[in-house]
Amino acid sequence: MHGILEKLKKDHRNLERILGLLSIQLDHFFAGRESDFDLKCELLEYLESYADQGHHPLEELIYQTALPRFGEKGELLERLQEQHQRLIQATRQFRQSLQNVLQGGVMTRDELEVEGREYIALQRLHIDLEESEVFPLLDEVLTEKEWKQIAAGMPQQVDPVFERPDQVRFRHLVEYLAHAEEAAGQ
Repeated sequence: MHGILEKLKKDHRNLERILGLLSIQLDHFFAGRESDFDLKCELLEYLESYADQGHHPLEELIYQTALPRFGEKGELLERLQEQHQRLIQATRQFRQSLQNVLQGGVMTRDELEVEGREYIALQRLHIDLEESEVFPLLDEVLTEKEWKQIAAGMPQQVDPVFERPDQVRFRHLVEYLAHAEEAAGQ
């Protein structure tokens, strides 16, 4: 598999970790246990800043390059591009809902739970579709010349949590992941 697709798959593993952590935090909140709203907000900020502004634009570039080669399956790429737009909106909306609750806004637990669970499911379905159906096709149809063109136009965004941890912007998230890794190593 081409190195750029390997990078996207690595991003997906990291996004799965983030979605798993978000799911655990939502489980705590809905069970009435202590839940870290700052952490949840940072999780959504990470998804907004990295997935929506770095990861998805790279996929968009690849999909635009591959679209002429996909023939009948071009609809699949168009559907993924529409999903990217829905994910951007859903991330923003869920983050605003969390911040609203944190600031004392009125939203029932049930409403927040439905929004959170639907958001996580949408993200996971999207990742699964890309990895199971689209990435293998991309690897098959794109030429080395096209991959070089994609590489030249790639967004140069560094992952602020998993590649170069931003201790200021994502302090809670970076600390949580570090403690989780320490606990797993013991």
